[in-house]
Amino acid sequence: MNTYVVQPGDTLYLIANRYNTTVEALLRANNLSTPYVYVGQTLYIPAPGPGPGPGPWPGPGPGPAPGPGPGPGFGNLEQRVNRLEREFNQLNREVGRLTREVNRLDQRLDRLEQRVTRLER
Repeated sequence: MNTYVVQPGDTLYLIANRYNTTVEALLRANNLSTPYVYVGQTLYIPAPGPGPGPGPWPGPGPGPAPGPGPGPGFGNLEQRVNRLEREFNQLNREVGRLTREVNRLDQRLDRLEQRVTRLER
């Protein structure tokens, strides 16, 4: 079984087409319960299925991508946007937490500088 590292813009649908397999086969081979993948994730690629495939090229596969919505690829786009929004919100919360921590440390530094100034007199 080969492995593949997920690249920006990849979906299970595109990877399955690239390696002449199915999304379902990728889900099973990688013990995934959802079709979501992330950049840098290593996937196991099962043996190719029967029949002609699009070959190992990085372009989009034929036909619509799985998922709800009008037109090809809409479901994957919507899923990616939702995932990016969740990641953005999580990062935004982390930035807020770190900003509060920096402010707390800045206030502590000010108090320490004031103490040093008093001690130097």
